[in-house]
Amino acid sequence: MLIEYRNRIAPKIIGHRPDRLFVNADGTPKKQATVASIITNFLSKRGIACTCHQFRHLSAKVMLDAEPGSFEIVRQLLGHRSLTTTIGAYAGIDSRRAARHHQRLVEKALGAKAPAHRPNKPVS
Repeated sequence: MLIEYRNRIAPKIIGHRPDRLFVNADGTPKKQATVASIITNFLSKRGIACTCHQFRHLSAKVMLDAEPGSFEIVRQLLGHRSLTTTIGAYAGIDSRRAARHHQRLVEKALGAKAPAHRPNKPVS
């Protein structure tokens, strides 16, 4: 949707394809504080209290949930210079994410649904 906005909608408004995603009607880039305000206000109107920094973390989480281990893509999205920074911030929770992804792949390969979770019963 963002690519469609940048390539098709924004040019109709400002007369050319913008180099940046968030631009004013005259084509100049929106200030960081303005974009932050737009995001927090949008979420707030929907009952979600979230800072822009938390929104960045959420974006990374959504991407890594969909594609475990795709740290390079997340690095590019977040603008980190170093992959080490991205891995350091998000690898800690990646083991559980990878295990869930593996389980989905196994289930898909077997063509079976996930078994219902049963609590551990004591052995008599």
